[in-house]
Amino acid sequence: MSEYKQYGDSELVLLLRQDDPNAFTEIYSRYWKRLFTLALHRLHSREMAEDVVQDVFSGLWQRRANTIIDALEPYLAVATRYAAFRQLSKSRMTVEADSLLETMLSDTDDATAVRFLQQSMQEELKALPGKCRLVFEYSRNKGMSNKEIAQQLDISEKAVEKHITKALQRLRIQLRHYLHLFSILP
Repeated sequence: MSEYKQYGDSELVLLLRQDDPNAFTEIYSRYWKRLFTLALHRLHSREMAEDVVQDVFSGLWQRRANTIIDALEPYLAVATRYAAFRQLSKSRMTVEADSLLETMLSDTDDATAVRFLQQSMQEELKALPGKCRLVFEYSRNKGMSNKEIAQQLDISEKAVEKHITKALQRLRIQLRHYLHLFSILP
């Protein structure tokens, strides 16, 4: 592993394109702190900065075979800036959505609030990948068992479980900021 410390960035990128996990580890070790500092400077939140840097490195690994990188450090810095910008946009939208929801909930009755939550859940379900959404709908809306869904879609029961888990996790993450508001209502 120590031999990778001797490699230049261009050599590490070449090894990375050849699926070398040690090259990725060296790139991570070499640049994590710099990218974290850059993200923290823009976001002013350790947690958000860590998420951004994780997303950048995750994207680097996922696109390693298809991405052409001429200069590694500038590439990672630009990727971090864009990811931080997206994170800021997302967090601003969440704050605005929370504010809008609080206003709506204070001005409406419980039935309207429940309809709003149901509508939000439906929008999140529509955003799921096709097969994941289909599995979730079969499970929750049609009441089909995992075995029945697996047979219907010609996939394994494990795949069905994985899709349902993925859908529930995504719903939980996307709707958690709405759910806490319901707990503070009288």
